[in-house]
Formats: sequence, structure tokens, C-alpha cells
Amino acid sequence: MNYSEGFKEAAVKKMLEPGGRGVAGLSRELGVSEQTLYNWRNQFRVAGVNERTPRQWTVQERYDATLYAASLTEDTYGEWLRTEGLRSDDIDTWKKEIRAMTSSTKDKEENRELRKKNKELERELYRKDKALAEVSALLVLKKKVDLLWGGSEDK
Repeated sequence: MNYSEGFKEAAVKKMLEPGGRGVAGLSRELGVSEQTLYNWRNQFRVAGVNERTPRQWTVQERYDATLYAASLTEDTYGEWLRTEGLRSDDIDTWKKEIRAMTSSTKDKEENRELRKKNKELERELYRKDKALAEVSALLVLKKKVDLLWGGSEDK
């Protein structure tokens, strides 16, 4: 059976729709075999019609889309979402992901600063321990010298 290009394209769009029916359900609904649907999908991908799901967007594209979406008015926002094949949930999810990524970056920087501060404090503590040990040794030696040679009686 021959199907029009419009029918094939509509079927592929339904198949790739986020949260849409699976291939098996779509196959039963349209009366077309699952393999035919897969073939149509591959045909349209080769022809340049590549409907991407939001999961297929790169991190950079998600970031750019989130920034762009923030600059839109409420009227143009919905239209832009439709043209990009996105939902407002996708943008909200991406915002959360970006926040999580940036907060983890901040945490890494904070941890680096804390490790640096800790290292400095450990160095200072080591230096002070050495100085205290030196002063203690000098005090012990002074007491021994005083005992041996009968030094001053400053007690």
C-alpha cells in the first residue's frame, strides 16, 4: 500500500512526540507495521527531517535555550516552545540541571579554598609545634645547667 509523504511524516512526528504512544500502539492505530514505522523514521532522518527529543539536546543547546526562553514574553514563549518541539517542563528541568551543575562547580571551588586554608593552618601548626619543642628543650637545658653549675636562685 502506498502512503502519502504527509501521512508518513505525520506518523513519524507522532512516533517521536515526547510522552506519545509507543511504536506498537501507533502501529495498531494506523494499521501500519512497526517495521514500516521504523523505516519511515529512518527515511525522514536521512532526508534531513530530524525531530529530536529534548533528551537529545546537548548541554550547550539546553543552556542557550534556557537563556533564550527567559528573554521571551509570555505570548512568544508558547509559540517558541511549539516550534522547537519543547514543553515548559523541559525548560524547567533544564534550569534545575544547570543550577545543579553550577552549584557543584561552586562547591568544588569552595572545597579547593578550604583545602588550601587547611594546608596553611597545618603548616602554621607544625611550625608552632617545632618552636614549642625548641623552647621546651632550651628550658630543660637551662634547668640542667643551673643545677650543675649552681646558677641563679630565681624561684
